[in-house]
Amino acid sequence: MEFDEYVIDLNANCPCGCMEGDRFHNIYRFPNDYGASVVSSPKNDVKNKGGYRMMLIYYDSPAPEHMWTLDDENPLGDSIIDCKDWDEVLGYLRRLFALPKRS
Repeated sequence: MEFDEYVIDLNANCPCGCMEGDRFHNIYRFPNDYGASVVSSPKNDVKNKGGYRMMLIYYDSPAPEHMWTLDDENPLGDSIIDCKDWDEVLGYLRRLFALPKRS
């Protein structure tokens, strides 16, 4: 799958319950230090059932710490985005991947 090589494993002790049932939670980190947390079928969101929720993030530290902040200043818009399908998620991931690294 596209971008699989950029998935980092921060889910070992994920307290949000996102891994319950058939959901997944992927966290991406791109070489430009942008990334995203993507959860399928977000809990407590009936209207987005079957969709995805993305949190656009920016990494403040190198691996293995992977410290990040919610990126309210990203050039793509809101830092939390509800997507109706995986194609929409991929569109945002491609745009994040293409952003220049912050100076």
